[in-house]
Formats: sequence, C-alpha cells, structure tokens
Amino acid sequence: MTIPDDGPERGSARLHAFAAEPPRERPDSPPASYGVPRRGGRFVEWSYVIDRLSSAEAYWLGTVTASGRPHIVPIWGAFVENDLYLETGDPETVKNRNLARNSRVVVHLDDVNDVVIVRGLAEVVRPSRDLGLALATAMHVKYRGYEPAPDSWDDGGMVRVEPDVILAWTDMPSATRWRFAAGPILEASRD
Repeated sequence: MTIPDDGPERGSARLHAFAAEPPRERPDSPPASYGVPRRGGRFVEWSYVIDRLSSAEAYWLGTVTASGRPHIVPIWGAFVENDLYLETGDPETVKNRNLARNSRVVVHLDDVNDVVIVRGLAEVVRPSRDLGLALATAMHVKYRGYEPAPDSWDDGGMVRVEPDVILAWTDMPSATRWRFAAGPILEASRD
C-alpha cells in the first residue's frame, strides 16, 4: 500500500498512530509459570514504549517471502510526529519485494530483557517536502555521518508502520499488550 502525504488522513491510515495510548492489557500467551498476573500487577508505561521506539538504533523488521519463509533484517528508522518510519532501501531488496506482496510486518527492538514488539502494516511513504525534511533531520541526528536529503525517499525506500498490536516487557511479570482499535490485522488475529 502506498501512502501519499496529502493531508491528515491517508487512505485507511491513522496518522500519528502512536500519539494516544490504546487500552493496555495482559497478553494471553504466557503460561502461569511465567509469573504474569492475569489482572493487576505492574504494566509497562506507554511513555516508556514511545521512548524506546524513538531512541532505538536498530529495528528488526520481519516480513514473509512468497514461499512463506520468514525474512528478518535490521534496518534504520526514526520516530517522527508520533509515527514510526523505517528506511527499507532499494525496491529490489528482498524485504521490499516481500512488502509489495504482503505488507504485514513485525518490528522488534534490540534487547531480550527490555522488549518492544510492534505488529502491523508497512505503508510505503513518499513524503511531502515537510515530512521529508523532518525524516532527513531525524535520520541525520540519529545516525552519525548519514545525510539524507528531504527527497531521498521520493522513489520509495521508506515505510510508515501502522500498528495493530504492541507487546512490551522489562521482565515477564510486566508483560503488557496494547491493541489498536479495528486495525487490519487485529480483526484477523486476536493473540
């Protein structure tokens, strides 16, 4: 799905998708032996998730090949205007060919003890001049020596992640899940 920058709503996309915290809950999957309380207990704070997404150096992007094989690669990204943008590079890379067929993604940050996982859709972005400038500035500040121009992604190579579900924990008892209302994947998968 290609998303032009043509106003506050782009197709079915929710701009500023991370601006408001969705209701938080416990995930269904951990067995009782993991110590995750079914009710109450400590949750991961939404502001902490946003900070981790903003400051991450690498984003592990999971896509699926045409044969159904998982494909995972570390890539660069930036959190701009309450949206997560990932630089995917040349359209002929495996990840971009995968995204052209199936835009469902999983994004995982580096760290097994401080986990943030985002499941959703990757939407190709061809940014307006203002968004291109904001992305180029954010990428330059974050990645020393990298100096993209505001028009660097006019021919593709940048996606915006439309979240459906976010999971986070700093230890198992803090496992927290956020589900975004009526997301395209949420309807198909409730785990």
